[in-house]
Amino acid sequence: MRTGVILIISLLLITSCGSLKKSTRNKKKTEAARTVTTPAPTPAPVVTPVEKKPEPAPSAPIKEVVERVVPIERPAQETQRYFVIIGSFRNPDNARKYQLQISRDNFKSEILKSETGFYRVSVMATDDEEKARDEIKRIRSTYPKYHDSWLLIQKR
Repeated sequence: MRTGVILIISLLLITSCGSLKKSTRNKKKTEAARTVTTPAPTPAPVVTPVEKKPEPAPSAPIKEVVERVVPIERPAQETQRYFVIIGSFRNPDNARKYQLQISRDNFKSEILKSETGFYRVSVMATDDEEKARDEIKRIRSTYPKYHDSWLLIQKR
């Protein structure tokens, strides 16, 4: 009986080793079938951005207002005819604050009181209309934040 048990165990061992060999062979075949070869990635095309030049903004028409004004900080003996206005306020304190603010951009200004009760902050006073218009264009192109500057014409 002992030899029978040994014989059965031996047979089991031999058959189980054979199935292990078969499963190992099948596993290698499966792994080979799963391996997919991918082609090497092609490099992306190099795109050089085209430098876009800013187009000059069409010049907005210059607003003109004709009214009588008097300087509040100096005597109104001899006033000019044309003024470049960069700010307009109902409250004179706000005009003074704005005057300090624009001085940081190197503007020298004066405050004018209009006949309508507004306090205008002027950065140029001249008798030459063309000079005043050129200054407005220069301010608008150099300082976009002052794009709404305009021309005041002194009423005579």
